[in-house]
Amino acid sequence: MTDQHAAALEDEQSLAERIVRGAIRAYRLHPFDQVDAAVVAEVAGVPLDAVARVFPTWDALLLVTYDRWTQLRGTRRSVQPSCTIEHVRMTLAEDVADPGLVRVLAGVINIAAAESGFAELFRKRFEEYVGELTAGLQRDFDAETERSVVPADVAATQLLAVYEGLQIQMLVRPHVDVLVEYDRAVRTLRQGWQQRAVPAWDLDAPSAVAAPGAVPGAGAAPVSPPTVTGLPVVPDATTRSA
Repeated sequence: MTDQHAAALEDEQSLAERIVRGAIRAYRLHPFDQVDAAVVAEVAGVPLDAVARVFPTWDALLLVTYDRWTQLRGTRRSVQPSCTIEHVRMTLAEDVADPGLVRVLAGVINIAAAESGFAELFRKRFEEYVGELTAGLQRDFDAETERSVVPADVAATQLLAVYEGLQIQMLVRPHVDVLVEYDRAVRTLRQGWQQRAVPAWDLDAPSAVAAPGAVPGAGAAPVSPPTVTGLPVVPDATTRSA
């Protein structure tokens, strides 16, 4: 590669970075559906044709902007989180201070759910985030920072549902204190993670023990609990919670 080509490539990369930063500022200033190439060009201070040349499709610019913006999250934290739940809470607090990113995150859901060429790329970003939360929660479970009897991937899905749900609440119900609601929801999650699922009795299923003289296929008669000296045996607290 000649020096001239290297310089041209560097200039193009610098221009792309400038456009992406302009897009981030544009989404901070305007609603998601009001940002287009012309707005980005104006905010970035570059010609409109430069935006189209560097990013031939709008989804390409949106994807790079999404990646760049999410990479910036958490880079200014003075205190590091002690666990994954605290990390997500810090991220939500950063969202409150920077709602433009949340508007972008909400906006790309429609793209991720579509069948466009970039849909799979956006879906991959969502899956990668679930993977990060799963890995973080598994570390917490292994270190006993969190106690859970449910798999880490299940816990990650539930935590993400709370987080993303509160992101939407922040946009459409600005009076809601999402950090307070996050703390409440997390308390409920933690309680649920520590409880083993108890299978419910199927009252409609025929009993495995049929009463004497019962007709096969006609259903079984109720079976009385075992007795000692004529009194029903009541399971103790340990048995009931098993």
